[in-house]
Amino acid sequence: MTVSRLALAALAALAAGLALDVGRAALAADPAPRADAAASYERAERAAQEGRFAEALAAYRDALAADPGAPAATAARARIGDLEAHAEGGFAPLARLDEVRRDPRRSGDRAEILALERALGSFPGGRVRAEARLFVAEAWRRLGEPARALPPLEAAVADDSADRLTRALALAELCALRQERGELREALAVVERDPALSPAMTEKMRRLTRRERLRGLAALVLGGLGAVGMGSIATLAKRARDLRDLPALLVRPLGVAFALGLGGAGALLARAQGGDARPFVWLGLGVLAVGVVARAFRLAAGGRRRARAVWAAACVAGVVAVAFLAAERTDAAYLDPLGL
Repeated sequence: MTVSRLALAALAALAAGLALDVGRAALAADPAPRADAAASYERAERAAQEGRFAEALAAYRDALAADPGAPAATAARARIGDLEAHAEGGFAPLARLDEVRRDPRRSGDRAEILALERALGSFPGGRVRAEARLFVAEAWRRLGEPARALPPLEAAVADDSADRLTRALALAELCALRQERGELREALAVVERDPALSPAMTEKMRRLTRRERLRGLAALVLGGLGAVGMGSIATLAKRARDLRDLPALLVRPLGVAFALGLGGAGALLARAQGGDARPFVWLGLGVLAVGVVARAFRLAAGGRRRARAVWAAACVAGVVAVAFLAAERTDAAYLDPLGL
């Protein structure tokens, strides 16, 4: 028992001594690799700042080779990956873009942007070309010439050599610009070329295009109802002995109560839920107007049942059109659950 304890004590002392020796050896290790790595990294950073990208890439690699465990090793790996991804044309395109992008004066100068845009034709395929096109498009918008941003954005979206993120950003910019110009069909045509590039943007453009079509249809329906309603009111005016009797004839208390109750109840409910009450207010007023037009036609048409049946269907379509426009023109978020 005593011998075992002595053996264990000896082993423990030996292990402690070995650990102490390892610690001393680590402290006495040559610090040169880490210092070399730090110096190479600093040299790489200066070269990158000055646009000497080939030299920067070599220096980042030197830093990583000198000490893979250095504090800046992770950053060096990221810099290497980024530079390698933008190395097309021997870094000449990246240097050309960088000299304009880094200088606020040049990036805001129309002649500089025009010269860079012309130089894009000589850029080889790759990330830099698409990023340069996106930069040029953004510059044209800042300079107040949004129409000139369309061609570089179109080219960036269609550039298969570009990375997916840059193409998706260009697509978002292009769709936003087309939307500002009221060109939803053109925006839809762009996203439909590659729906998988940005599924969210594709769905958004499809939804906005549907809304545009429905807006036109709703306006057509309400315009037709208004025209027939005005004709009916004119007919009733000719028949009336006193025009002052027309308002009471066309606007019935029950219809007013229903329309305003519908709009008011919806507005109160929306307000209680923290939503926008305006669509319901306009809905109530629109339903009231459709009700007046419907009554005017019914009185003017007399007993023609077929005409009245068709007119009833038209008025239902009119109420739907009013509901759509009330939401679409005030708070279109109400249409999202309907896929519109």
